[in-house]
Amino acid sequence: MAHVWLLVVGLAVWNDDARTGLDWLDRRVDLDPRLYAVAMGVATLLTWLPFALGRYPVGPGNPFGRSRIVLGVIVAGGLLVGTGCYLLAGAATNARSYLAVRRSRPIEAAGVEAESGLIRVDGEVTPIEGTLEAPVSGTEAVQYRLDATRVAEDERLPTESPTVGAGRGTEPGFAGLGSLLVDHTERVDERRVPFAVRDETGRIAVDPEGATVRLERSASVPVPADAAPPEPLATRLLETDGEDPEADAAVYHESVLEPGDEVTVVGVARDGPTITDAPSMPEFVVVPGNDRAVDRHFRRTIAGCAFGATVTGATGLWLLLGLAGHGWWLF
Repeated sequence: MAHVWLLVVGLAVWNDDARTGLDWLDRRVDLDPRLYAVAMGVATLLTWLPFALGRYPVGPGNPFGRSRIVLGVIVAGGLLVGTGCYLLAGAATNARSYLAVRRSRPIEAAGVEAESGLIRVDGEVTPIEGTLEAPVSGTEAVQYRLDATRVAEDERLPTESPTVGAGRGTEPGFAGLGSLLVDHTERVDERRVPFAVRDETGRIAVDPEGATVRLERSASVPVPADAAPPEPLATRLLETDGEDPEADAAVYHESVLEPGDEVTVVGVARDGPTITDAPSMPEFVVVPGNDRAVDRHFRRTIAGCAFGATVTGATGLWLLLGLAGHGWWLF
């Protein structure tokens, strides 16, 4: 089991741009390698423990003999337990961020002073020295993320016509079960520039480097294999990795923070003053929406992750405990 843990954690560290493909989960849960390793270590222990305290259901003299179906059930149980531990860690990180938001001191933009501790400012996003061009919609942005879902076959690409962002993007949708099992989603590019938060009293600069920014997926565009992506996506792909953007079929997903968006920023004010990251304050959060919307966002995320962790973890343990002879087995 230790080899399985090393393999899973090693793959995650090697490809830290990989995503689950579930938009709801990817924009709410982002575990650092250390916490991910701990979560998968707990999952590995929970998968091994029922058999260590009971029996192994395969091999001569065991109730299921050499059935391959049993091995599949063991793998499924382990995956469910791993998913539960991942969601539980996600609930914990969101709870930590939510506590930081609640403990921060709400303040107006004009009243921010350097070294004033953990503060919270909400207002309208205003550019400072320029903006970025979003790769799918082409809109102005102070931050964007670009994810790609690599699709095995062109037939699996969405068929709807572009409807968002000057006719170049599609409304984001839900990933199907087949897509989650077969297709691969990864982070292709992420860029951010300093911006200001403006309220009725004035404005305060924000340096978003190092911040946890929670963005909603705003536009998507399918690109068949050997087809040229639309601009400005094609240029952005060449700038990012230098690879041929026509190589694989993919759906590119964009998440943006635009000028004029309402946003809440939690961080530390330094010289300028500018809200930024600080080693003494582990939480630096940028969340679209006002104070009430941010509160609702965190509450729903924590509840959703906790519920998902309970369902998947309990189901996986039930399968493993049944196979190990600790209880009545359905089959």
